[in-house]
Amino acid sequence: MSRIFLVRHGEVEGNSGAHRTFAGWADKPLTERGELQAQAVANRLARETIGLICSSDLQRARRTAERIAAPHKLQVRTDAALREVNYGQWEGLSESEILQNFAADWNARVEDPETNAPTGGESLADLWRRLEPAWRSLVEQTESTPEYASVLVAHNGTIRVLLCQLLGVPIRHFRRIHCDNCGLCLVERKNGSWTILKINETAHLGGI
Repeated sequence: MSRIFLVRHGEVEGNSGAHRTFAGWADKPLTERGELQAQAVANRLARETIGLICSSDLQRARRTAERIAAPHKLQVRTDAALREVNYGQWEGLSESEILQNFAADWNARVEDPETNAPTGGESLADLWRRLEPAWRSLVEQTESTPEYASVLVAHNGTIRVLLCQLLGVPIRHFRRIHCDNCGLCLVERKNGSWTILKINETAHLGGI
């Protein structure tokens, strides 16, 4: 049996408020609120028995992972394969700005995000192709020490695509899964099958 916690990184500029933007591979730092969220999820996971923490190499995920790792005295393993989807020329833009400049591409991606990519970016199929080997490696390492859970700190799109795959749901339905900043998911593999035990647990955030 293996248990893996999935954590979305803390807030960065553009994640909330009136002017939401697409971050993608832009290496944004956590906001002050994001730091508080990261500490809150670290406090929540401090009571768990954790043996491995992996993170996207982007600083918003890495910083969140470092907070989680501290009470367990673990080093964070970073991997670029765990990054958010690459939004290409859409990065840093809001939905309304994208519609002004890339309307055809936007509409195509809304219709079929699995195979249609943002201008200069990745489709969800592209994301899964680079994510899957890293995920399989994490699962194998977790199964080698079943008495310990692992933690994966990543991004909104990354986690939603992964959950679709574990549920056997077409990844074009990824928008039907919601992940808040520092929301917590828990998945368990037993006898070769995955069970989703938690999706977007946020009680630890306490309204942050």
